Amino acid sequence: MNTQRIPAGAPKPVHQAATVFDKPIALVGLMGSGKSVIGQRLARKLGLTFADTDQLVTKMAGVSIADIFDLAGEAKFRDMEFRAIQNQLHQPTHVLATGGGAFCEPTTAALLRKNAIVVWLQASPETLLKRIGDITSRPLLQTGQPLEVLEQLQIVRVPFYRKAHIHLNTDGMTMPMSLAKLVSALDSYRAKQ
Repeated sequence: MNTQRIPAGAPKPVHQAATVFDKPIALVGLMGSGKSVIGQRLARKLGLTFADTDQLVTKMAGVSIADIFDLAGEAKFRDMEFRAIQNQLHQPTHVLATGGGAFCEPTTAALLRKNAIVVWLQASPETLLKRIGDITSRPLLQTGQPLEVLEQLQIVRVPFYRKAHIHLNTDGMTMPMSLAKLVSALDSYRAKQ
C-alpha cells in the first residue's frame, strides 16, 4: 500500500484543490498569454472545472465576440463580460480564464480580487503575437498593426494587471514549464494565507 504521511497542520497537496482553495483561480493577462490553454491544463491537473469568459459571453449573446464588438461596441461587451464573471464566481471552486481587458475594468477587477485568486500571466508582445497566430477572431488586433496594438495594450493594461495576487512571466517557457511554475506559485500563495 502506497501512503504518504502528512504531518498535522501541513498544507494539503495542491492536487486536492477542491478542498484546498476556497475561491476560484482567475487568470488575467493580454490575449495570447495562455489564459485558456494553461487554464484548461491547470483545471485538469487540480481536478477542477474550467470556464472561459469569452465562451460564456458568446453563449449568453448567441453571437461571436467580434459580432458583439461590431453590433454593440466594446462597452456592451464589457458589461456582458462582467455579468458572466459575476455569475461564474458563484459556481464551486474552478479555474476561470478572463478576457484580456476584463481586469482593466474597475468593477470587474474588484469583483475578481475579492472573490478569486487572481493570476497574471505575462509575456512579451512578440511572444503573444506568435502564440495568437491567426488574428481574425481578435477584434482589437484589427485596429492597426497587431504587434503595435499589443505593445500599446501592454502599456495601458500592465498597471491593472499588477494588482493580481500572483504574477507569472511565461516568456520562453514551454507549456509544461508554465504549468509547473503556476502550480508552484499557487502552492506558495496558499501557504501564505
